[in-house]
Amino acid sequence: MKPLFPMLFLYLFLCLSQSLHSQSEKEEKTISKDGTTLYPPQGISKEPTVDPKSNQMPELQFKVTGMLKTDFAYANRSVLSFGFDNLVGPTVAKREVQARDAEPRSGIYPTSSLLGTEIGYGNKAKAIFEADFVDVTKSSVGAETKPRVRQMYFQYNPSLKLQIFLGRTWDLFAGVFPQSYNASAFMSASGNIGWQREQIGIWYKLGEFKLGTAVGTTGFHNDPNVKTNIERNSMPTVAFRIDWIPHSNFLFTTSAIGTKLKVSDPKTDSARDGQTLYPDQSPNTNQSALSALNQKENQERATLNSGGVSVGFVWKLGNFESRGEVSYGTNLTSITSSGIAPFQTTTYGEEFSNSQFGYLTGGYATDAKANTKRKFESPKEATGFLSLNYDVSKEFGLGLHGGISKITNPEVLVGADPNLLTISRPDTFQWTTNPRVMGAIRENLNYGFRMNYDPEERVRFFLQTDVFRTYYKDVDRYAGLSAHIQQYDPVLQVGELRDPGNPNTRSSAVSESLMVRLGGLFRFDS
Repeated sequence: MKPLFPMLFLYLFLCLSQSLHSQSEKEEKTISKDGTTLYPPQGISKEPTVDPKSNQMPELQFKVTGMLKTDFAYANRSVLSFGFDNLVGPTVAKREVQARDAEPRSGIYPTSSLLGTEIGYGNKAKAIFEADFVDVTKSSVGAETKPRVRQMYFQYNPSLKLQIFLGRTWDLFAGVFPQSYNASAFMSASGNIGWQREQIGIWYKLGEFKLGTAVGTTGFHNDPNVKTNIERNSMPTVAFRIDWIPHSNFLFTTSAIGTKLKVSDPKTDSARDGQTLYPDQSPNTNQSALSALNQKENQERATLNSGGVSVGFVWKLGNFESRGEVSYGTNLTSITSSGIAPFQTTTYGEEFSNSQFGYLTGGYATDAKANTKRKFESPKEATGFLSLNYDVSKEFGLGLHGGISKITNPEVLVGADPNLLTISRPDTFQWTTNPRVMGAIRENLNYGFRMNYDPEERVRFFLQTDVFRTYYKDVDRYAGLSAHIQQYDPVLQVGELRDPGNPNTRSSAVSESLMVRLGGLFRFDS
């Protein structure tokens, strides 16, 4: 019986290179990529080669992939999965805005099991279908959960050096994934940005290098909310990636992605922007060129730049493997309105009220707070992760992992009103996704260790611990000395002080949760 972990890591390494790297063109190996690094199909299957001189057509090959995974999850306080109370794929610790948030919770979850198939056509084409059964919008994640598409794409290999892929698969950007038994999220809010995306792209192999590029949709699928108006973005995402593979035990990768997001349309979204449904068509004899330009700009959609860069590696030395990645960008993810780095929308009046001068009163402050003009801000985010694995023996393995995600311009984030945090809220999801109650996330940290026991080649039992430490943003007028001022009129020079309240409800608010995951899985890939 071959060791399980070396085969898992070797498989993942080839997955990260998108099935194009091989020691020689005569031994070309193409396999589907699995971003979880937990349960890839056993071994590496060679694709049958086709003799170009033969008239025989290649036959279809069918391969079942997947596993049945069940784990018991325990957390000492509330954790969120993409903005919703959920133990299946937690990404952050929830800020305490409900009485029950400080209570422990647990559950048994078989829903992160996978089922998929690969249909090959010689070594020229392959179709991949993969689904799990996780619905992160449900706290219970019970029997009502429906299958969720993880991957659905096909690849075509016109030659040994060129590959074309089309469909929904792992994002070309930020393609290194940490080892984790949290299969649904695997630290996506704590250092790992890439997830799934509908894409059309190509890979080209040039010696030790692989060059890739792809265009894709502007919406991510790590968000349970429906993405609206994706088709109305005239510019798709454009991604580039370079992989350097000097030998089979090392991968270095760098990638970039960019797009322009259209986030507002006054003509069809007048209720939010305070604009009339259609522009004023009445003749204006006094209209100047400048006023005409201003009117045109007010009738157009707001456009935000979005993009980033990433650098990652995978390195294996004997029974030891390490992998890591760092990235930096603007508007890269869309977890929820309370998550890391979605664009922020507010008004100039709200911005003034939430600033450190929001306690000012009088004519100037009244006019500023009454300004309803819409304003868009783009948070900038730096992320990184590192995970280590070591095979103690054929049956036992140990691992460490850690990741961090931080907003570098937190002043643009939507803050929470601390006066709302001391009120016990009912069990309803709206309080977990509303940044004006929770506060936008300024920083998130996740670290832990893993261990596994493999009694059989296809059977694994595992234990994983995770610590989530999440910082939330409050409005700036409740920070520092401003937290002690209720109101102040600079003209009359009169004001009123206030009790700043509990320090943990102010701008340095942090929530921490400890989670334990204990379970097992059976891989049944053919």
